[in-house]
Amino acid sequence: MMRIYKLVLLLMLTALCGTGVAQNPYLTSVKDESTSCIREPLMGTWKSVGNSYLLQVTEDQVTLYSTTSQHCYPERNEYMTDLLNSSAQVSVNKTNDSLSVFLQDFGARTRQLQTENKYYRIPELPKNCGPLTEQQQKDPEFLFNLFWLTLRENYAAARERNVDWNRIYLDYRPTITAASTTHDLFDVMGRIVTLTQDQHTRIISEDGESRQYRGEPSSRMLKESFYEQDSIKSFEYYINEFFYLNYQNITNDILRRKGNKVANGKIEYGDITPEIGYIHIHSMARFASNDLSRKQHVDTLDFYMAKIMEFFQHKKAIIVDVSFNFGGFDAAGLTIAGYFTDKPRHAYTAYKFQEGRLHKGTTFTVMPAAKYNFTKPVYLLTTDISRSAAESFTLQMQALPNVTTLGTRTLGILSSMLNKSIGQYHLTVSNEKYLTSEGEDFEAKGVDVDIEMEVFTKENMFYGHRDTLKKIVGLIEKELK
Repeated sequence: MMRIYKLVLLLMLTALCGTGVAQNPYLTSVKDESTSCIREPLMGTWKSVGNSYLLQVTEDQVTLYSTTSQHCYPERNEYMTDLLNSSAQVSVNKTNDSLSVFLQDFGARTRQLQTENKYYRIPELPKNCGPLTEQQQKDPEFLFNLFWLTLRENYAAARERNVDWNRIYLDYRPTITAASTTHDLFDVMGRIVTLTQDQHTRIISEDGESRQYRGEPSSRMLKESFYEQDSIKSFEYYINEFFYLNYQNITNDILRRKGNKVANGKIEYGDITPEIGYIHIHSMARFASNDLSRKQHVDTLDFYMAKIMEFFQHKKAIIVDVSFNFGGFDAAGLTIAGYFTDKPRHAYTAYKFQEGRLHKGTTFTVMPAAKYNFTKPVYLLTTDISRSAAESFTLQMQALPNVTTLGTRTLGILSSMLNKSIGQYHLTVSNEKYLTSEGEDFEAKGVDVDIEMEVFTKENMFYGHRDTLKKIVGLIEKELK
C-alpha cells in the first residue's frame, strides 16, 4: 500500500511540474516553491554567452556542462551546480528566447551586486555531450589537451601577460605520454598555470593541492628583508610576523587601542583625529558565520557600515584602507562604496572572453546607500597586496568624485575565476576584463593610484604601512586647513 501511495504522489508531482507556471518577467527562483519543481519556461537547453557552459534544464534539475571547441561534458563543480539548483535567480526573455542567471540571491539588490550570466536557447545538447569515460578520466594525453584547450579558449589576459598558448603546447605536450602518471600531469599543468603569473589561474588536485603563481613586489621585498636578518629562522614565521605586526600597528598606534572591530573581525574603524576617521577593511568576505548565505553576509556588512558611517557623519574626511585585503566578492565592495556617494556612478563593465572574442557582460554601478552617504573627502589606500575584489572595489571608489586613491598599484587580478573540472582536477581561469568608461583595463598591471606613495621598503617592511598612514593624515590636515 505504501508503494502505491508513493507512486501516486510521484505522479501528482510530475503532473504539477509539467503544467508549468506563467512566466514572471522579473527575477524568480529556479524552482516553483509550491511544487519544488523547475519552472516550465526554463526547461530546455541553453548556451552561455562567454564562460563556455551549457545548461540542460529538466523538470527536476539543472545540469551544467563545460565545453570547448572539441569537448562537452557534465561539470563536476558541486558548488556551482548547487547554486543553480537552489539559490540562483533567473528571468526568461521570451522575445529573444534568452535566459539571465544570477547565482546568488541578494533580494532586491540581486541584479545590482553581481554578474549577470546570459544564455540563449539552443534546440538540444550537441551530439558529443556526455560524461567523460573512465578511460578519458585516466588518459593523461586526453586530459592535457582538455586542460590546454580550456585555457586557450577562455583565458582573457594572454596578450597582457605575454602568454603564447601555441608555444606552450609545443613545449609541454611532448612531455605527456600515455605512460605519464597523475603526478607527472599535475606537475606539468602546474608549471603552465604558473607561466601566466596570474594568481587567479590555478590547478587543484583531487586531494586539494594547488599550483599557481605566487609573488608580488612586496613579497619579494619581504623575502629579501628576511635574508638580511638572523633573529627569525623560518620565512613562514617571518611572513606571519609581518601581517601580525602591521595589524597591531593599526590597532595600537593608528587607532590608539580605541578602535572597534566588527563584521566578524573583517572591519576595524575609529578616530585618527577629531576630524579624520579611519576604516581598515581586512577582507571582502566572511563578514558572518560560514554557514550563512551570501546575502546574510552582505546584509551583515551593510548593517555595520551603516553604524560606522553614522558614527563618522561629522568627520571632515575618512581614510579607507585595503592595503592587506586579499579580496572576496564584488558585492561587498559595491555595498561599501555605496556609502560614499549620493547618486549612482558607473564604475566599469565586465567582458567575458571566449574563443578569441570579448562578450559584453554586466555594467557595474555604485548605487548610493539608503542613508549616511558621506560625500566629503575620502582617501583610499592600496598596495600590491590589495587584490581581486579589493581591486574591483578600488575601481568602484575611483568612480566617485570625492575619492582620492593613494599608495601603490593593486596586484592586477581583477577578473572573476571561471571554474572548470578537468577530469579529477579543478581549474580556475581568469576569463574577464573589467573596462572603465574610458576603456581602460587594469588586468595584469594593477589599478593606478592618484598619488603614489611607497608603502613598503626592504628596510621598513614592518612599519612602512603605519608611517604611510601618518603621512596621509598630514596630507589631509593640510588640505582641510
